[in-house]
Amino acid sequence: MWTHTQPPAPDLQGTGLCIGIAVARYHWHITGAMPATGAAEADTSWCRAGRYPCELHPGAYELASIAQAMLNSGHCHALICFGCVMKGETRHDVVVSDAAAQGIQMVALNTQIPIIFGIMCAENQQQAEARIGRGAECAEAAVEMALTVQALKGQKVSSEKEEERTHVYRDR
Repeated sequence: MWTHTQPPAPDLQGTGLCIGIAVARYHWHITGAMPATGAAEADTSWCRAGRYPCELHPGAYELASIAQAMLNSGHCHALICFGCVMKGETRHDVVVSDAAAQGIQMVALNTQIPIIFGIMCAENQQQAEARIGRGAECAEAAVEMALTVQALKGQKVSSEKEEERTHVYRDR
């Protein structure tokens, strides 16, 4: 049982999971470092298989397209999208970050495969650099979500089989 102050720690035994990584090249000094922190965390704790399909692409706006292509391959249990959008002189950052968030969410819901939003939406370079370590949090979230979705799909199958069996007995 858990209290309102401290939720239970998740079980992150994700050995054998395939966690895909999509990385935007724009602001590479930020985006290139984020998967490294996530992979280092994964290699040292729960995802020892070392299977990390990684795709590089131009920027955060393109993340949803790459995510959809990667998930349609059927190899990934979850995906992490890394990007960086920084505020500039115009409102372009708002358009890009909103499009990326909505596109990624749509792909996740349509494919029913978890996608972790690892896009830094920062005011400046210092804010983005201070959050590079969040790559490890994204890796943990990816494993937790992949395991949760697998468990829920397993329960759904079991309940469907139970209903099917009950239905057969009712007809007799």
